[in-house]
Amino acid sequence: MNLFKDFKPVSHQEWLDKINQDLKGKDFIETLVWNTDEDIDVQPFYNAESLKDNLSQGFNLTNNANDWEIREQIEIKAIKEANKLALNALKAGANSLQFNGNINSQKEMNELLAGIILDLIHIHFYTPTPEQTFNFFTTFVESNNIEKSTLKGSISYDYLGELLISGNWKTDEKADFSALFNIQNKTNLNTITIRGDYYTNAGATSAQEIAYAASQAVEYIHQLSELGITPEKVMNNITFNLGVNSNYFFEIAKIRAFKILWSLVTKEYGVNNVSPYIHAQTTIYNIAAQDAQTNILRTTTEGMSAVLGGCNSLSITPFNFAYENPSDFTLRVARNIQIIIKEEAYLNKVNDIAKGSYYIEHLTDELVAKSLTLFKEIEVNGGFLTNIKNSTIQNNIHSVNANKETAYRNGSRFLLGVNIHINKMETPQNCNLHLEPSDKKTSINRLQQVNIPQKLTQQKAVNA
Repeated sequence: MNLFKDFKPVSHQEWLDKINQDLKGKDFIETLVWNTDEDIDVQPFYNAESLKDNLSQGFNLTNNANDWEIREQIEIKAIKEANKLALNALKAGANSLQFNGNINSQKEMNELLAGIILDLIHIHFYTPTPEQTFNFFTTFVESNNIEKSTLKGSISYDYLGELLISGNWKTDEKADFSALFNIQNKTNLNTITIRGDYYTNAGATSAQEIAYAASQAVEYIHQLSELGITPEKVMNNITFNLGVNSNYFFEIAKIRAFKILWSLVTKEYGVNNVSPYIHAQTTIYNIAAQDAQTNILRTTTEGMSAVLGGCNSLSITPFNFAYENPSDFTLRVARNIQIIIKEEAYLNKVNDIAKGSYYIEHLTDELVAKSLTLFKEIEVNGGFLTNIKNSTIQNNIHSVNANKETAYRNGSRFLLGVNIHINKMETPQNCNLHLEPSDKKTSINRLQQVNIPQKLTQQKAVNA
């Protein structure tokens, strides 16, 4: 039975004519079309005609696992406390752990992983000493007779991302890439993380985050290929950390667009069927210290965007992150957001839910086009490393962020509980809103200029 046979199709032009009639002389663009940070004009409606020549429809954007990891992130401050937090998280619904920081001895590794059944979860280490951590981890695995082939996760560090945050290499350029090279053939776990969330937290647009993360990956491919690692090997070792903010539909489209751009990049190397592993992290850019429970609303929609976009794993920021260390309660709330959208909303049961949405498919194409143009500009102008050494990437993001902050302050851009519907009865917290961050924990306000060694600077002057 065809339920639509008695309904006449309505063309795009007919919709426009009806809308203009109802506007009674008001300008269509000024009244109903809004322009985004990416310079995309968002229309008031989309239909099947909006998908003419649509690129994203031809890509398979599904996840092979048809599910995502609920990843708990744990800062290593005290080893036994980190182990306790990990075990509590696993008991309460997490199926993935990420330890951030240094592990300084075999004894610390043994204590950190005590009671954790590694072949049932995904295990991740983000550490400035990945090779040392790998050695400790390998000893633990072997001494406990754990089958290495069953392990899933990563032991990684983002040397370029941390360079952007601090302005300095961990050791120096050559030593850092050599350290990254040394671990590549030692494990089946992912060994490279690209912190796209750093761009989001610094105020970047969606197109900038996509383009810069892809360009950063190409830089790693180039550097490690020079040392003897094949591009395909490098691609399979990368985890992309993408930040997710509260622009709901754009964030869905961003993750889908990144998958398409990455597919275009890998094909240029003659490599096919290397799907990007995407870990989504809800942003700290718009986490407010005042009326902090509004952050629960933000992180819920952000988490949904990440899942609908097709992330492989997800971490949700606790709502009190801006002004204090997360408590058992706020960690539980963050974790339960994922459990609800998985176990009650069943968002893990459908592949690529957004596929076929006129609006999201169109946004996906727009973001692919914008990010591809920016990606090509970076490559033509010397590649990622050149563009952070001359501060082009940093300055581009700072410019966008400055415009955002101005818009928040003058009220032309809204953030619930921050500059609209403010709770005036609340006692101010120790740290203010994201608009005036006091330290790195609150918000990564600026990506730093890269400090070029004095000898290199002098050599450039001589060559000039």
